[in-house]
Amino acid sequence: MRRSLTRTLLAPALLAVAIAPLALSASASSGNDGHHCWHDGLRPCQEHRQALLDRASIDDETRQALEAARTEHREAVRELRAQHRQRMDEILGEQQREALDTARREMREERRAERREAMQQRMNALVDSWQLPDAKREALREAREAIYADMQALREGDVDSREARREAMRELREEHQATLTRLLSDEQIADMRALLSSRDGRHHGSKGHRHSHRADRDERCAD
Repeated sequence: MRRSLTRTLLAPALLAVAIAPLALSASASSGNDGHHCWHDGLRPCQEHRQALLDRASIDDETRQALEAARTEHREAVRELRAQHRQRMDEILGEQQREALDTARREMREERRAERREAMQQRMNALVDSWQLPDAKREALREAREAIYADMQALREGDVDSREARREAMRELREEHQATLTRLLSDEQIADMRALLSSRDGRHHGSKGHRHSHRADRDERCAD
């Protein structure tokens, strides 16, 4: 009975410890405008693209032409989206738009719930494969409670500036990362991260998943 109870508590605890840095990063950036977040998200792709062009020995003139083409493409896509939104507004009445927005939110929440449930089941299987002792399971459960308390305090706290909030988030990320490092092996952490970042919902193991994820990123950034 004791083993069953600690297993039930451990997977959510481990999931909370693992995703805390992601949640904290999202909270830290929530006060920024979309333009800033957009460019932060693009930076790794831009760096990878430059490295790709360097390796292919693409000259500066060709790089400029490629960048101009990318800019034209982005502007064309933005214009098409604006035209599409305008056309939808002409076709749909106010009540219809509200009904669609409501249906969209409901479906999005349903998908999120399904993904959370699937992730929880996969995390349960991963935790079972580790065969952790009860003491370590209990430590992870306590870490989960501490993480939730810290995140709630940051959300509700009166932080003087955006910079102060970012610094607080950074300290929490480091603290929670240290918790993982203390309680789990490097291989366990790698497998857990591979599981959390898997797109298709399947766990490929740390090495296999990192390889497939890197290939996906290469294709996106090269476009």
